[in-house]
Amino acid sequence: MDNRTDLLVRVSELYYQQGLSQQEISQIMGISRPTISRLLDEAKDLGVVEIIVHSPIHKHAQLSCALRNAFGLRDALVLAGEYEYGKSLSRCAEEAAHFLCTVLENNQSIGISWGRALEALCNAMPVTEYYNVNVVQMVGCLGTGNPRVDGLELALRISKKLGGTYSNIYAPVYVDSELVHNYLISEPQIEMTLKKALSVDIIVSGIGSLDDPNGSLYQSGCYTAEDRAELMRRGAVSSLLGRMFDAEGHEVTLDNRFVISAPLEAMRHPAWSIGINVGADKAACTLAAVRGRYLNTLVVDEPLAREMLRLSGLPVPV
Repeated sequence: MDNRTDLLVRVSELYYQQGLSQQEISQIMGISRPTISRLLDEAKDLGVVEIIVHSPIHKHAQLSCALRNAFGLRDALVLAGEYEYGKSLSRCAEEAAHFLCTVLENNQSIGISWGRALEALCNAMPVTEYYNVNVVQMVGCLGTGNPRVDGLELALRISKKLGGTYSNIYAPVYVDSELVHNYLISEPQIEMTLKKALSVDIIVSGIGSLDDPNGSLYQSGCYTAEDRAELMRRGAVSSLLGRMFDAEGHEVTLDNRFVISAPLEAMRHPAWSIGINVGADKAACTLAAVRGRYLNTLVVDEPLAREMLRLSGLPVPV
């Protein structure tokens, strides 16, 4: 090794192997602290030092960066590899659970929706203890007969894992009468929960697709094949909080269909609004949610990330 390489190796050994601070190395080597900082950067650039992050789930760093920059997201986590739907959803949900635990603090509230992505998140959530964390159901119930994917059960399960409390909406997601809708949202407990939903600190949600016949809303019978066709005719491609919207994020409604949930605008206010989705076929609905500024963080798989970039006419990293 030449003298320069020897210097890089020695500085790196002191910093990474012996755990000395840059100031301590400066005193030992007789070199200024800013120079030590530059030497450490040079050691990484030249491969003298390799930093390996042992994540339990391998992420695609280049795609994550590309997605974050392309769509102005606060963060994006793209899981590397291609898997069948259930496996990919479980992996993304596990990563979202880890991420949630890094940003959640005491005295905060988490807004949730319902569906397969939230069930997977709930299954992946570790048991941890926070102080004064409230889980808020932001949208009425599916009423599928499967409590595992409905908001009531999910809010309860997540709050138990966090040692927190929960606020529920004991009402269906849709009603056909404006009179019934107004009555339900004025009911004190529902009104209180909907108000809480407007000021949550973090939101975690799946992203609905009008093209997906296996989606929670369609499977629950909340709308018929004819409703779905009419919504698509009106331009709807995606849904959040039981509310449909088009490719640019503008809400699309059905006549005589009233939604019991927080408004879409509520998705734009939290510090973290996290969307979980998988599969290249979900690119259009995910893009719509991002273009509507309803989500500022995505946890998605590699095929979905690549298709989002391709549909947007943007370069796709190798």
